Amino acid sequence: MSDSIQTPWQKTLHWLTAYAGFPARRLPPKAELLLLIATAAADEDLAVKNPQNGKIPFNANYNAQIRNYTAQRRRAHIKCDNSAKT
Repeated sequence: MSDSIQTPWQKTLHWLTAYAGFPARRLPPKAELLLLIATAAADEDLAVKNPQNGKIPFNANYNAQIRNYTAQRRRAHIKCDNSAKT
């Protein structure tokens, strides 16, 4: 039996119940807001890393690879001089 991966919201709720005594007790409003913003950011990051289209894997180095590829093409570019007529 395999455990399903918990979402950031489930992890946050589990932490709140285990360590903060939620729902009997609440954190200060600013602390709750900060915790929920961090959870929302983690959830958004997870959504970016797991696209809807499962055929395209997430590549964290994509931008760096594109910059490197472009730089290599610039170095390999051969300039043509059409001024010499034959």
